[in-house]
Amino acid sequence: MTIVITLTTAAVSLRVAGTYMEEVRTVRQMGALLDGPAAEPYTGEADPEKGYGIYAQNCASCHQIDGAGSVGLAPSIRNRDFLALASDRFIKYTINKGRRGTAMVARPDLTHEELTHIIGYLRSLEIDNPVDVSVDWRHKVTGDPASGEPLFARFCASCHGEHGEGYVSGGSGPGIGLPGFLAIASDDYIMKTLRHGRAGTPMKSFLGARGLANLTEQDGADIIAHLRKNPREALMYAENAPIKAARAPNAVDGEKLFRANCSSCHQLGGTGIPGLAPSIRNRDFLAIADDNFIRATVAQGRPGTAMVPRSDLTGSAMNHIIKYLRSLPVANPVELALQPDRKCEGDPANGRELYSHFCASCHGPNGEGYSEGGSGPGIGLPGFLSVASDDYIYQTIKHGRMGTPMKPFMGARGLANLHEDEVNDIIVFLRSIQKVTS
Repeated sequence: MTIVITLTTAAVSLRVAGTYMEEVRTVRQMGALLDGPAAEPYTGEADPEKGYGIYAQNCASCHQIDGAGSVGLAPSIRNRDFLALASDRFIKYTINKGRRGTAMVARPDLTHEELTHIIGYLRSLEIDNPVDVSVDWRHKVTGDPASGEPLFARFCASCHGEHGEGYVSGGSGPGIGLPGFLAIASDDYIMKTLRHGRAGTPMKSFLGARGLANLTEQDGADIIAHLRKNPREALMYAENAPIKAARAPNAVDGEKLFRANCSSCHQLGGTGIPGLAPSIRNRDFLAIADDNFIRATVAQGRPGTAMVPRSDLTGSAMNHIIKYLRSLPVANPVELALQPDRKCEGDPANGRELYSHFCASCHGPNGEGYSEGGSGPGIGLPGFLSVASDDYIYQTIKHGRMGTPMKPFMGARGLANLHEDEVNDIIVFLRSIQKVTS
């Protein structure tokens, strides 16, 4: 397959060069992916059981454990039509590169072996009335974008957004006009999707006598030509909706951003999911975590957890999100002043014993967190310890997290009535883990 990209000086002057060149690189990578050898280091068989575990930790928060997806957030990836149309390479590439302008962040940290097992799990899922559909990844349609524009507006925009920007527009469909999708989705893939729809989802068939709109093949080609005309426009709308960078931080925009980027794990109200994501709307977290802590956690992520780095969320976007979090009503609010420079001194050996007795059942024997099957996050992971000060951990042990399994462990009202020196020992033990793993 030969991909020809013509770039004029005028075009560059009208667009951000970095965004354009990133799309060019994406298209070239896709060409190599389809035409070149599949030079992947892992050549073993897919293990659906292993895939289930990897999928549960990394994908289920958005796509659900059964792959059914969440309308308005993440598409279904277990329905018969997607699994029939999407090749293994398509799925691997999408996970690896992500979908810019959506909550689907790039996951280059997942190895080829892990991706193979994830796909093995997806393809092991039982589906009703399976279909056998072949996609010609090199087939190009000839369409008229001017004719496709009103067709898209009439039949597609209500779900996929006026510019194909997807969920950020408030609809139920993904961003089919975004460069990340169009770089990997062939014309035939889109045409077959229009013809077959997605069983069990709002995406119905639109082509032929049995289609929702009885569109012709030429209508489908015109819609595809319209989508391919200017994918950067859709990206611009996706990345700037629902906010404008110059707008002062406000909870309304913050809620929209939180819903699009954070709610799949932390839930719409920020209450979290035990065993997957902690509560970030309870009074104790909001009292202890300052704005910089939240920004650093989002930007750096938490390696070893489903919390991937989100450096794509700009400073203005984070200001809106934090404004929203701090606007959430909490019961019996408290004010706590942290000492960010506090350094605890203690006995790590005694801290290990105390940790094993009081903390390991929820946070894992070495602070691994949810991956060990407990209800608590990974407080021994470098991603947490690099942003959490000693006093942050100390105050968390002292006050707990109201409305969560994390109770206070200090003082007469604490679950364990730990003394200050014992808490210091636990913190020093956690820091000793950090030195070993970092």
